[in-house]
Formats: sequence, C-alpha cells, structure tokens
Amino acid sequence: MTTMNEITTLPGDGAEVRFSMWRHGDAAVRILPGMHLGDAVLGADIADEARRIYRSGVRFVSIEPTVDLGGRVGTEHVIPMLSFIRDLTSYGVEVDWRAQLTTPDGPEWWVYSHLFPPSAVEGPRGSEALAIWRARYHIGRCFYRRGPGFLQIRDRRHAGLRRLTVSDEAYVSAVEALAAGAGSDSVPATAMQVFEKHHLVVRIGDGVWWAPYRLRRWASPSWEV
Repeated sequence: MTTMNEITTLPGDGAEVRFSMWRHGDAAVRILPGMHLGDAVLGADIADEARRIYRSGVRFVSIEPTVDLGGRVGTEHVIPMLSFIRDLTSYGVEVDWRAQLTTPDGPEWWVYSHLFPPSAVEGPRGSEALAIWRARYHIGRCFYRRGPGFLQIRDRRHAGLRRLTVSDEAYVSAVEALAAGAGSDSVPATAMQVFEKHHLVVRIGDGVWWAPYRLRRWASPSWEV
C-alpha cells in the first residue's frame, strides 16, 4: 500500500493544514482495506504536493480546517488551502472541504465556483450558494493553457464563456508568478488591475490568490470547456 506521511508546516503563519487521502471518493468504498493512503500536513510546495498525491493513486482528499472565503484581513492563511484545492481540482481529485462566508462585502462565492464543491457552506445564504455551486460545477470552469509564447484563459464561472489570450511577455510571467503563489508586489501593477477586473485574482486580506487552474484533464464532451 502506498502511503504519504511527510509532515511539514506552512511557512509564515504556523497554521497546519491537515488532510487525509483515499483511493476512492465513495464513502462505502473508503472503508475497505487498502483505500486509506495516509494523513499529512500541507507543505510549502503546494503544486508539487498535489502532483505527488495524484501520482500516488489518491482520488479523494479530505481537508480538516474550514476555509474562510470572506477575504477579510487576518484570513491570508487560507490562500495555501485554496491553492491546494485548486490544484487537486485540476487533476480531477475529489476534495472534501468546508467553506465559510463571513463578510457581505468580501469576494462573491462564485469566484471560487470552479473548485470542487465543498461539502458545506456556512454563513448567510450558504445553503443556496452550495446548491448552485453543485448544480453548475464541471471540470474546466476556469482554467488556463500554455501555448508557445502565450496563455489562454477560459472562464465559465459567469453566465457564458469568457476567453482571454495573454501574449504580453510581462503578463505571461505575471500569471506564472501568481499561480506559484507570488504576492501582488512581484508583478506589474497594470497586470494586477487587468486580472482583478476579470476576477482572475482574488484579494484575501493582505494577500492575493490566483484563481484559474492549469487544465490537466480534458472534460468530455469537449464543448463543456
């Protein structure tokens, strides 16, 4: 049986993001011998962690802390959790997580609706948001692809499909930096303005989170994306 028990801590805030891993998402299957692949604490290299998890045969991950989607100051620690969920979603891994809506003036819940739907959404109108989230979710709701010298972003979190092509070298570099977890001060201010305008970057407290994931599994039928 493959297990992953690397125990590390997140840099900066001292908070631990604990998660458990299984080979299958069905609750009746998860209790069978050999389905549980271990428990771990999220490390610093989130993209590498998600990649190793998928390649080890994990298809269902349960994350322990509730994720505050309010965007208020003091919740910057949720950015690594959101990035973890985003990267797992890009591999088609099911994620069991809980979300919380805390501030009416924070980011709208739909900016997160391309992530695998949470098991519960707490807060005002949380049940309504969750029902819509589950009904509309499919792989490829908001993703980007890399081409020779450009990036293409497709976003279906809105009423229709929005397609953006990023060909400016500085903007392409900005996307790659933000996707890797860089802060807003590491990319051009003009790029941040464009990305925020299209809700591709979400401000969470004093930090920023890059929303689209890199598509790794093409949906079928392809017109969905």
